[in-house]
Amino acid sequence: MKKILFSLVALMTVVTVQAQSLCATWRSMQPEVETAEDGSFSVQNLTYTFNEDGTYSFVDELTLSTQPSQTMGLEIATTVEVKGTYKLDGEKLTLTPNMDSYKSELLNISMNGHVTEDPNIKASVDAMLSDDGFKEQFAEVQDYTVKVGNEMLEMNDGEQVSNYMRFATIKE
Repeated sequence: MKKILFSLVALMTVVTVQAQSLCATWRSMQPEVETAEDGSFSVQNLTYTFNEDGTYSFVDELTLSTQPSQTMGLEIATTVEVKGTYKLDGEKLTLTPNMDSYKSELLNISMNGHVTEDPNIKASVDAMLSDDGFKEQFAEVQDYTVKVGNEMLEMNDGEQVSNYMRFATIKE
């Protein structure tokens, strides 16, 4: 009976410590960079914040750039934020987004290295960010196998393994 009780207490302690150590802000270690054959590319930084109350926020910072040319090089920087709830059961992490919290923002549009306020480009990007088809990629419940370390978080969705570093936040 003592062994069973001790094992149960040890298991509860491990789960509690893992849940507490998940509660932090985690940022992708290196930006994810994808380059197309035409020379255009995208750079993506991902940030997760897991709170003790079982809520999380996810921020996707994305920069898209067309192939530079003599006539035009276009760069667009955006952010998307989604909040929701999470459940950690051992090494299984389930994220349930709340799409009512979906926020997107167009940060910058540059043409040939100069910031532009071109209303046609801005309208096109705003339409993409608010398109239901685009938003669907953030709406799905996601399951991960996670490994939480002091400074590292590994999230495996079965197809891809992503690594995040604990990101310190300074409060005033």
